[in-house]
Amino acid sequence: MAKADANVNSEREELAGMPDPSHVGRRYVAPGQAVAAASVAAYARAVSGGDEVFSPGSVPPTFAAVYCLGPALAALFADPELGIDLAGLIHVEQSFAWLVPVHPGDVVDASAEVSSVESKRGMTFVTVELAARDGGGETVCTGRSLLLLRGGR
Repeated sequence: MAKADANVNSEREELAGMPDPSHVGRRYVAPGQAVAAASVAAYARAVSGGDEVFSPGSVPPTFAAVYCLGPALAALFADPELGIDLAGLIHVEQSFAWLVPVHPGDVVDASAEVSSVESKRGMTFVTVELAARDGGGETVCTGRSLLLLRGGR
């Protein structure tokens, strides 16, 4: 095989697994995320240093990265059809909105939905909408992640 042909084939294989607009609307769930008191306490100590900034029985807002972001994106990353290569991934942007307080002992269901896929300048940008719902189905937290993948269509 000529070198030029090998490069074309390599590029096709690399792009074959890249997300594209046909993936918009895919939804991933990570049910049963326990907000464990010990994990909350360890997290609070880690983010606050020596300062007492969280009262007992409360959950730091950024703990949403543990019960929502991490599990929901793990489900998304596990989809071979979506084809996100973690070696080429940059987590560009993250936002959260907290609608209802979460407490130690709560169990939430996390979800992620691909809301847009755009290719620009040889890079693919994937926007993911996140949500966490309590046992009663009430949304406790929403979020948005922007992921940048090397390579594009």
